[in-house]
Amino acid sequence: MLFKWLRNFAAQLAEAIGISSTPTTSEGYFNFLREVLKATSDSDGNPEVVYPLLRANEDKLNLGFAEVLENWARATLPQEESATAQGITGIIVNFSNLIKQFPHGNRADNLEIAIVGYEIAVTVFTKEAFPVDWAMTQYNLGIAYSDRIKGEKADNRETAI
Repeated sequence: MLFKWLRNFAAQLAEAIGISSTPTTSEGYFNFLREVLKATSDSDGNPEVVYPLLRANEDKLNLGFAEVLENWARATLPQEESATAQGITGIIVNFSNLIKQFPHGNRADNLEIAIVGYEIAVTVFTKEAFPVDWAMTQYNLGIAYSDRIKGEKADNRETAI
């Protein structure tokens, strides 16, 4: 059900923002996003399932993918019922944990993708409503910022704290 919903939403969002459909554009990223979130969900975040998919799509693990993830989540999550938004957010956090530790591809881009996922998650997993999920996500976000390659090291460390 989530897979079908993701596919339909990706098509609607791509159409709404006027994205072309070549494989290296946002539609290719949307398709990969849908596929990787489904694999993450179906496998409960099992790296033995998700990592081969990431490895086969290393060309998409870049800042363009991070932007698509962010735009999709920011457009989608507020539209969903609370329980659905929480479920999708949990999948995004699991995926962020996986991409943060993914041993292939561009480490800097992998960390940026993870950071985007965690930043999305803290908008749903608020301190007041979900204190444990919020704390775990903040912890992971802090680690990702402290490991971050892009940006100024001092700024990243300050953000991590």
